[in-house]
Amino acid sequence: MKHNGFLLTLHLIPYQTNFNYNYIMKILRSLGVAAVLLASASQAFPVGWPANYQGVMLQGFYWDSYTDSKWTNLESQADELSQYFKLIWIPNSGKCGGANNMGYMPQYWFTNHNSSFGTEAQLLSMISTYKAKGVGFIADCVINHRNGVTNWYDFPVEQWNGQTWKIGLEGICSNDEMAYASGQPKPTGAQDTGENFDGCRDLDHTNANVQNNCKNYVKCLKEKYGYVGMRYDMVKGYSGYYNGIYNSYANIDYSVGEYWDGSYDAVKAWIDATGKKSAAFDFPCKYCINEAFHNNDLTKLVWKANGTTDQPAGMIHFGYQQYAVTFVDNHDTYRDGSKFNGNVVAANAFILFSPGTPCVFLPHYKAHKAEIQKLIDIRNACGIHNQSAVTVLRTSRDCYMAEITGTKGKAVVKIGPAMASPSGYSDSDIKAAGNDYCVWTKVAVNGGGGGGGGNTGGDMPDALYVIGETNNHTWHYATGDKMDKTDNGFSINLSVTGAPTSQNGYFSFAKSLADSWDNLNASGNRFAPSIDTPLTPNGPAASFVEVPYGTDAKAFYAPKGQYKLVIDWPNKTAKLLSITGIDNLVQDSDTSITDTEIAPSYYTLDGRPVNAPLAPGLYIVRTANSTRKIIVK
Repeated sequence: MKHNGFLLTLHLIPYQTNFNYNYIMKILRSLGVAAVLLASASQAFPVGWPANYQGVMLQGFYWDSYTDSKWTNLESQADELSQYFKLIWIPNSGKCGGANNMGYMPQYWFTNHNSSFGTEAQLLSMISTYKAKGVGFIADCVINHRNGVTNWYDFPVEQWNGQTWKIGLEGICSNDEMAYASGQPKPTGAQDTGENFDGCRDLDHTNANVQNNCKNYVKCLKEKYGYVGMRYDMVKGYSGYYNGIYNSYANIDYSVGEYWDGSYDAVKAWIDATGKKSAAFDFPCKYCINEAFHNNDLTKLVWKANGTTDQPAGMIHFGYQQYAVTFVDNHDTYRDGSKFNGNVVAANAFILFSPGTPCVFLPHYKAHKAEIQKLIDIRNACGIHNQSAVTVLRTSRDCYMAEITGTKGKAVVKIGPAMASPSGYSDSDIKAAGNDYCVWTKVAVNGGGGGGGGNTGGDMPDALYVIGETNNHTWHYATGDKMDKTDNGFSINLSVTGAPTSQNGYFSFAKSLADSWDNLNASGNRFAPSIDTPLTPNGPAASFVEVPYGTDAKAFYAPKGQYKLVIDWPNKTAKLLSITGIDNLVQDSDTSITDTEIAPSYYTLDGRPVNAPLAPGLYIVRTANSTRKIIVK
């Protein structure tokens, strides 16, 4: 590099997370080149949350979700979840005492990640499986406080990375409740830099040893266990300055703090305290969503950014979109007075078509899977990211409408019962619609789980199951047969068996089988006609619709027999073709030929057996000794 007439030779050193950045910059400043290199050098450092980030996050747990959030259970869903989510936030994986512990009374940091959700081996397997599919895990990192193994303060002494890690009384805040408890020794740390947490020992983050333990715990979660980012619990309990230190040391790109406060200014101040090295959950946005839906006043979804410009409410208006992680509910709010009570899909549509990084809550996803999948597909197709520009088109008590611009196109979302459409878009541009929400875009949508409009088939699922009285099954949430996927739908050979006293068998379709009736009938999972509808073998196709969650699903029915069921997904129709013999099969005008005579021995010239389904028409068939002409009516 030539600078002011001098030739500087810079030896490039492999980047290490613990090299002395300030020292390097001091040397460069003495040479007068710091300003030249500062911009490029700073790119090596974490920013708390990536700019223009397009991913959607899933909170993969809720309180007491010991079955749904088991590591083995989550790993089994990798093929599905990886199509929609780029980050999954899971509970604290370190051992925290006995069975059924959510992890918020932490004990082990560097070792013994055998938790209520699975073993350490299962954790590592799950993280590795998702990593191969481009999905990262966010650790629930609880460092505000810590619990002893057998008493109030005997934190584990652990070995990692060639060092021994331990914290004693000097690392506990001097105003922790332990200081006033009978029979307990006095902690010798400094005063707490944030709010107190009763129940565990509040750690003194001003203490150098505590800082060193925390920095390396975060690094251990990343390097040993494979997490890509941190969700810091209860960050009101200590200064955000320390989160900035820990993220810089461990080179964390995805960091989000739980600063539980509805004040925009308070959350902004915490983000600033970290040096903008962490995002924060957008509680101001969450409380505006609560108010808007609870009071049927959608004007609450809008704030005047800079006092002049309508923008989505919360941290996601001008200035802090990059550092806002939006959500409708989480494990805490879902079980207390802050629980969202309203139109779940419409509320998720709001965060999915706003700036910020949306975090979908597992119970919401399970109950409204197909609709949320479709919304994510549209978001991805448009290239919407956490800093996408938004123009609010309409705001009234019964309507929120906004246009958001992604890297691949624009989308308009409408929330509320008002009958309103955006200028420049037509009904053919509608890619998703439901109870009090609608999304328009001119971008083609061909995602993994939904989003196509019209007859494009873009919302065709990866799998479809026949459920009901077929193949000797009965109506059951976990029993059905997976269909074969075709270019424009699905097909399967099946036996309509029916109930013992019935002449007909009833059936419908589902994207996935389930562990309960409620989950089988989750919104968007099940498909059936709007009324009980006959399917006549070799007759016309009949339409089906998505069954709304909680409604009494109807069904198709057909006479007992052997058939091929054909699903035309773009047109949402089902058709039955007989495979035990073709009805109304004749040779020219000769009506003496019967199904019994034809079916076992005749083949079309291209080799198809005549007893395979044939559409009505004229066919040339042959046996070993002759060629004949037949008509299928």
